Amino acid sequence: YAFRYEVDRPLGSFYGYRYKGVYQNAEATHARDAEGNIMKDVKGNPIVMMNGHYTVAPGDAIYEDINHDGVINQYDIVYLGNSQPRFTGGCGFNITYKQFKLVANFYGRYGQKVINMTRLNNESMYGINNQSTAVLRRWRNEGDMTEIPRALYGEGYNTLGSDRFVEDASFVRLKTLTLNYAFPKKICNRLGINTLSCFATGYNLFTWTNYTGQDPEVNIPTKPTDLAKDTATTPVSIRFSFGINLNF
Repeated sequence: YAFRYEVDRPLGSFYGYRYKGVYQNAEATHARDAEGNIMKDVKGNPIVMMNGHYTVAPGDAIYEDINHDGVINQYDIVYLGNSQPRFTGGCGFNITYKQFKLVANFYGRYGQKVINMTRLNNESMYGINNQSTAVLRRWRNEGDMTEIPRALYGEGYNTLGSDRFVEDASFVRLKTLTLNYAFPKKICNRLGINTLSCFATGYNLFTWTNYTGQDPEVNIPTKPTDLAKDTATTPVSIRFSFGINLNF
């Protein structure tokens, strides 16, 4: 993924190609001008799209030809997202009913774009490393309706830095949920104590998100030149704690 400084773009913005799916057949690989017409060479033959110095073929990834010159290169790189969330915050509530008290705290982010490097690595089909089961849906024959290109061993043309692997990591997480019960005063007097209560707390119980990775809470970059990348960091664990509060 490319990094640039541009006017009116926030620090932490990243750039790449626009992914448009998979070439289904030979005709689909023909280069087209801004009006959608097939471009032809001086002999009248259709021009086949190039990915750098590589001539694309059916089953390869389609990247948008921004300047319509028939070649996917640095001139087709566009803004894809911002590593910095637009909003970070939290909220909570406290409900009391007789001897019961329920306390909840939520935390979330909105608008952060993340490069899902785990997907990129596990769907690249570049080498002999294990891959995700998603590659079972890869293109093999004409007519295959899929968003995953064919396997190209040792070639990275089908896994360029594009919006294919850029995801919205917005989320809301229930950080803590505590239920507390305070025993009635008459029971405390009978036991010869001032107050007695018990509680149960759950941590990270629920996370609401559309992000496909293990954990949407990807580290926010600390340097302007760093990008938010998910490299399969171990997600936060669900935990529980129980206890009593006793006051003599």
